[in-house]
Amino acid sequence: MKKALFQKLLLSKNRPWQLRLAILGSGIGLCIMMLGVQLWVDVRTIMQDKEMLGRDFVVISKKITMLNTMAPRFSESEIQDLLNLNSIDDVGKFTPSRFKASMTMNAQLGGFGGQLFKSDLFFEAVPDRFIDIENSAWKWKPGDKNIPVIVPSEFIKQYNHAFASWQNMPVIPENLLKSIAFELEISGNEKTDQFKGSIAGFSNRIQAILVPENFMQYANNRYAPGGENAPTRLILHADNPAAPEVLNHLKENDFETAEEKIKEGKTRLLLEVVMLMVALLGAFIVALSMMGFLQYNQLLAYRSAYEIQTLHRLGYSQKAMIIPYFRFAARNLIITLLTAIILFALFEIGIIGLFSQSGFSLPLTGWPWSLACAVVAGLLMGWLSYRSIKNQVGRLAN
Repeated sequence: MKKALFQKLLLSKNRPWQLRLAILGSGIGLCIMMLGVQLWVDVRTIMQDKEMLGRDFVVISKKITMLNTMAPRFSESEIQDLLNLNSIDDVGKFTPSRFKASMTMNAQLGGFGGQLFKSDLFFEAVPDRFIDIENSAWKWKPGDKNIPVIVPSEFIKQYNHAFASWQNMPVIPENLLKSIAFELEISGNEKTDQFKGSIAGFSNRIQAILVPENFMQYANNRYAPGGENAPTRLILHADNPAAPEVLNHLKENDFETAEEKIKEGKTRLLLEVVMLMVALLGAFIVALSMMGFLQYNQLLAYRSAYEIQTLHRLGYSQKAMIIPYFRFAARNLIITLLTAIILFALFEIGIIGLFSQSGFSLPLTGWPWSLACAVVAGLLMGWLSYRSIKNQVGRLAN
């Protein structure tokens, strides 16, 4: 019997409208799963940006009450308890300055705004691994007269918009401020020294004026030896600052932090859950569609039971009868994958436009994962189809 006639005989009981529904349902399910994976990967990438919701560095301190006459400090056991939490990867100590420091802007700024600027300063230091700038200038060693300083971005904004404009002081752009040197006078322990200061960068993570940790240790030992070393503030690196174990630990120990950090963590968690639910919903629809696809293949073979039994009696092997059904299923799977990819591309264009209107730019790093998941699902459906057809033909032939 010719191959075409042989295949036509076995597939004569095909119902095109049922097949189209099965293909469309599977394609939509795969598309939803691909969109879920795409959004989950892309949103996580956005949230890991230090300027976005992914900022997972949190500064904590102890609550101050009427009974405290001095800022409460963290003990080593309390720091270790924080490190023991699963959601916290690292803990850094704030080292405050115990010396007096004052700053005088260089005359370059006087030429720019007509006035010099002088102010007392309070420095802090944290380990370099918590610094959120990449700058080769963030270095200091004993003997250096230049001290790099990191200033909070919010501080510059408040100076320019809330202070300088009302005090007849010069407004200073960030780029200009980096190029301006200033004089630093540091004193204590009956010693006074002059240094040069320069802005190494601006921090969105830590609201404090920072100097390198090794300079802080040197200066505290020189100008205020023998002081208290226990920190009053800590900086945490957490997978999610809003994790229940972190929030419960902070509440139980009367630790406090900026509320916006907790809100950011909760928003991040909510977004991740929503994206994961979309992906799981797509996977669930794919599973249902897969069952429908398999049932359609089984039903197609069952409708041709007489033809299968007759051909088997005529000497045709089960393998010869399985191949037409599997080719038919494989062709439909390819159509299903193409349908899902086309729908995915159309939805992707719409989602990119929606995010752009909201001021976000999707990194588009998730589409390879989406395609990989679709291919894996397609291969799984193909393997299950083959097993299902083989079992059905085997039962009917016997």
